[in-house]
Amino acid sequence: MRVLLPTVSLLALILSTWNAASGQNATRPVILNKNLPPRSGTVIRERREIRVDNGRSKQVNAKESTEVTTRYVQRLNLVRRVAGAGTEEVRVAEFLTEFAHFMGPVPPPNEPSSSLTSKTLRVRKSGSRWDYDLAQGKPSPDERQTLDHLAFTAGMLDVLSLSLGNDARMPGDTWKTNIPAPRGKAAGFIVPKDITCFFASLDEKPDGPHAVINITGGLSLERPMGYNSHIEITFEAIVDRRLTDMLDVDTKIKGSYVLKGEANIAGVGKTALDFNYPFTLARTLKIEDK
Repeated sequence: MRVLLPTVSLLALILSTWNAASGQNATRPVILNKNLPPRSGTVIRERREIRVDNGRSKQVNAKESTEVTTRYVQRLNLVRRVAGAGTEEVRVAEFLTEFAHFMGPVPPPNEPSSSLTSKTLRVRKSGSRWDYDLAQGKPSPDERQTLDHLAFTAGMLDVLSLSLGNDARMPGDTWKTNIPAPRGKAAGFIVPKDITCFFASLDEKPDGPHAVINITGGLSLERPMGYNSHIEITFEAIVDRRLTDMLDVDTKIKGSYVLKGEANIAGVGKTALDFNYPFTLARTLKIEDK
């Protein structure tokens, strides 16, 4: 017997088949963010690069005023082993960094290996705060500063997950997220603001469904890491999140880092600081086979 489907029903069937084939089921909202911490013993390989190619660093004090171009590069290859709730042991497989200030012609790259390379770090998270330390021994002053910067970056990346909220979403959805700011002056705390998310796509891949989300917004900090300064960060991020374990397998961020403050510099005294660093950050995460 021949059955004729009404035109509307036939169109709905075609669209349903197309959505299923493309992994974008428009009739089923999905959760983009849940608390799914990796099991103890899970090993995660993290590769990350931060770049500032044409930053501006200005310093003004009683003796002089200087303004230079700044180049900053940080390349990391970390092997992270989950040790328990909120704790990790991190082996630094590679850590190259450059922080160059110059006037005139651009100097050739110079990215020496950090003294943290090949060392094991102890990483803990308490509330919204990260703490990075050496697993053995006491860090030098330069290493302590670097460890604090690693903790700062980890806190900044946490904002991406917080921005997604806990509501179910569908591809094509756009929403704003209001993350409550800490009370008081919130010295040292990252304060997100003007966060907007766009659920760009949902794709079925061999390792499960992946959601691609665009996130834009800003962050501010008062007295970061104890420094007498104020930081404003604006950013645009694209996150590829595997929904089976909520792992951000690929993250790309483009933004601007602006610092204004002051410091006491040996030999010159109190100095006003004005830094403006356009930056990019790229990170991949992969769970290593046992």
